Amino acid sequence: MMGLPAKTTPGKIIVWQAVVTLVCAGLWTMLSTVQAGMGSALGGGISVLLSLYFAIKMFSVDAKVDPRGAVSAFFRAEALKLVLAAVLFSLAAKYLAHLFLPLISTFIASLAVYLFALIFTRLDPAGFGR
Repeated sequence: MMGLPAKTTPGKIIVWQAVVTLVCAGLWTMLSTVQAGMGSALGGGISVLLSLYFAIKMFSVDAKVDPRGAVSAFFRAEALKLVLAAVLFSLAAKYLAHLFLPLISTFIASLAVYLFALIFTRLDPAGFGR
């Protein structure tokens, strides 16, 4: 199993998603209520959790050693990530409907970190995922 240190591109994405989550949660808390801040933190937390899950599963197989296994791991990880996202958002919509705006806005803001993935990859001398 390959490690996922914070210096890798996927690690950087996850760390920056956590930073965006904390900033957004702080803003929601200051501009609204503590409950809104907690909803915001939960939305970003869902994003971080999904990204972390995918990265761990995706990089659990070394593509150089087992290319077919790596492709299989990719599809399994993506499918299970989507199922996990559906379950988490269903629960959030059911039990936290009053906090759904801060939750979904922070989730979307933390996903925006992926827009910078190409920059992270370009600056990563070891290449993507190493």
